[in-house]
Amino acid sequence: MITYLLFPVGLFLLFYSVVLAFFFKKRRLASLICLWGVLGTLVVSFIVFYLTRIPFLSEIPGYGYVVVCFIPIYYFFTLYQSYRAYGSGFGAFISTFVQFIGQMAVLILIMGFIGVYGIFMTTDYQENTFNLMQGAPSFFTEESKLDYPNDAELIHISWRKWGANASTNIIFRVDDIESFRQQAFAEHDFIETVMDFPDIGNSTLGESFGNILLPPFCIGLSSVEVVPRLFKVTREVAEIKNFCGERYVFYSQIDRWAELGIIMVILPQEKLVWLNRTGWF
Repeated sequence: MITYLLFPVGLFLLFYSVVLAFFFKKRRLASLICLWGVLGTLVVSFIVFYLTRIPFLSEIPGYGYVVVCFIPIYYFFTLYQSYRAYGSGFGAFISTFVQFIGQMAVLILIMGFIGVYGIFMTTDYQENTFNLMQGAPSFFTEESKLDYPNDAELIHISWRKWGANASTNIIFRVDDIESFRQQAFAEHDFIETVMDFPDIGNSTLGESFGNILLPPFCIGLSSVEVVPRLFKVTREVAEIKNFCGERYVFYSQIDRWAELGIIMVILPQEKLVWLNRTGWF
């Protein structure tokens, strides 16, 4: 029973000392450090959240981990300074522990908000980035169960996010398209049809047909606006040659579940292969 009472009483005394320090001018170093320990954690967390999403820098390997390290560094630095400012002995330890709980509560709330916001409230689109291009062969093999052709020329790879849903698209060119087609036909079932993106025959791609999140192709735009964090940004959209318009294709629904859609489209005359993998929340 006493344990349950210590936390609310200690938390009240903590914030009471902060109020006294700033509103009634009874400023103590411990109160100042306490304030910046709790509220500073909030500020530092949002700064780190912003820094980890700066274009170009965020693509540097290990950059995100280094930036995130500023949060625990700041966190334990303020606790250490608070312990020194509170004095010494058991009383200083209790005060520092209460501040530790307060900072942890703030940090958990921040991480929870950022996590929920990042999953459900954001949109994004990235194409032909270094990381996407590096992972293109393994992505294709994993999703299609086919070997990535040795003579494949990567034309396009992109990732699109819409709330909790996301899709990855890859398009590559193969000179020996007939050999690739035979391998694909041995692994999956295909139908012959005509594609006029985003339509295939009389059916429209998307939830009613391929269960996929469509990429921003063939819409006559060179860019799209997305909200990957707190503000809107513009992402470039590169035009894909020999893709839009009516095209004779082979179409396959590789996989389809309520939470997953994978399709493959082979354009034999253009020697192009398009794979879309969409995950639904």
